[in-house]
Amino acid sequence: MALRKAYYIIGGLFVFIFLVKMIFGIAGDSLSLIELFMWGGLAFLSFAAGYLYPQFKQKDERSQHIRQKGMQYSMIALSVYLLVLIFGMQLGYITLAGVDVVRILVSLQVITVFSSWIVLSKKL
Repeated sequence: MALRKAYYIIGGLFVFIFLVKMIFGIAGDSLSLIELFMWGGLAFLSFAAGYLYPQFKQKDERSQHIRQKGMQYSMIALSVYLLVLIFGMQLGYITLAGVDVVRILVSLQVITVFSSWIVLSKKL
C-alpha cells in the first residue's frame, strides 16, 4: 500500500511540474507542447502504475495475460503512430526535428501501454 501511495505522490509532483511549466511557458510566450506532452506522459505513467500495482504485484496468469495483450495492442498502435508520422513528414504536413519525433513516440508509447493495461485489467 505504501508503494501505491508513492506512485500517486510522484504522479502529483509530475502534474505540478506540468502545470508550472505550462503557466511559465504561457507567461513567457515560449510554450513547448512536446515538453508538456512528455511531463503529462510521466504523470499518467505514475498514476497508472499506482492503479495497476495491486494487480501486477501478483505474478499469476491473469497479470501475465494482461501484460502480453497490452504489449500486442501497443505495438499495433506504435505502428500506426509511425505510419502517420512518416507520411506526415514525407508529405510536408509535419515538420519536426528527429529528437522531437523520438520524444513524441516515447510519450505516446508509454501512454498507450499503460492505457491498454488499465483497460484490459478492467475487462479480464
